[in-house]
Amino acid sequence: MVANAVAERLYYDSAALEFEATVTDIRLDSREGSDSLWQVSLDKTAFYPEGGGQPWDTGVLVATARSGATLEVPVERVEEDEAGEVWHYVRKPLVAGTEVTGYVDAARRLDHEQQHSGQHLLSAVFLREIGAKTVSFHLGAESSTIDLELREGVERIGEHELRRVEDAANVVVSEGRPLMSHWVEREMAELMLSRGDLRKLPEREGPFRIVQMQGIEFNACGGTHVSNTGAIGAIALRRVEKVKRGWRVEFCCGLRAVRTARRDFELLDGVARVLSVGAGDVQGRVEKLIEDKKAAAKELKGLKKSSAGFCGLPPVRQKRRTNGAPGG
Repeated sequence: MVANAVAERLYYDSAALEFEATVTDIRLDSREGSDSLWQVSLDKTAFYPEGGGQPWDTGVLVATARSGATLEVPVERVEEDEAGEVWHYVRKPLVAGTEVTGYVDAARRLDHEQQHSGQHLLSAVFLREIGAKTVSFHLGAESSTIDLELREGVERIGEHELRRVEDAANVVVSEGRPLMSHWVEREMAELMLSRGDLRKLPEREGPFRIVQMQGIEFNACGGTHVSNTGAIGAIALRRVEKVKRGWRVEFCCGLRAVRTARRDFELLDGVARVLSVGAGDVQGRVEKLIEDKKAAAKELKGLKKSSAGFCGLPPVRQKRRTNGAPGG
């Protein structure tokens, strides 16, 4: 083990996804048969650990021997412990003192940055436009959500309010406003909180990293973000539902929004082809099919009722015929 302080977190002040570092410690996390999972700490890292609703970075650590041989070690997960140390979960052990080059998965990082910065913007716009406060945030693999607490006297979020917030947020995206970060001590952070610049503060001692979206908001946040609102890309509000703590809004940003829109159109186009109508006529055609089905079900129910009544009549008695002549 190499004596060390807590790892320097490069992602706070740099967007670099490649970095040089030294292994400071290693410990066994778990073992199943011959398969072992190790935790490795570094003197500095650009890998973001899970926290604040944002998932961890993935990537690879590359160690180079004096002979020139290289060992590539995938980073599967990154977590922070209670002491503030960052641990990288790997399947191959790297001994303390090993020099490595780290490579963060660029696509995953960009996706998380777009969703996280998009959440900051949406939370600020929901508060400004309809007075709804964000109480929690979740960044999922396919979509993200924010839980909102509505202002007193308001019972629900209407479709009109959603569209208003979505439009306003996308206007800010088009303006390309810069995002910047700086550090403040607790006294300054509490002053910013008291005058309304900050909505809340984490329950810990300072200093605090403040992320500013120019002209929109200040936020005490340790996550990764895009450099300006234009890099968030399009913001799409997907749906809203009532939950225990208020209202949950599902959204997606950037490349996710593009992929989601493409998938939705492909599904819509597939249904349209099955129904032999244009995409714009799908809803009307489906409504007509449902109406026809209800009408057919009602007609069938009437026929069954009539049939049951008919079957309940006594049988008709016929007179016997004699020598082929009608009986009488």
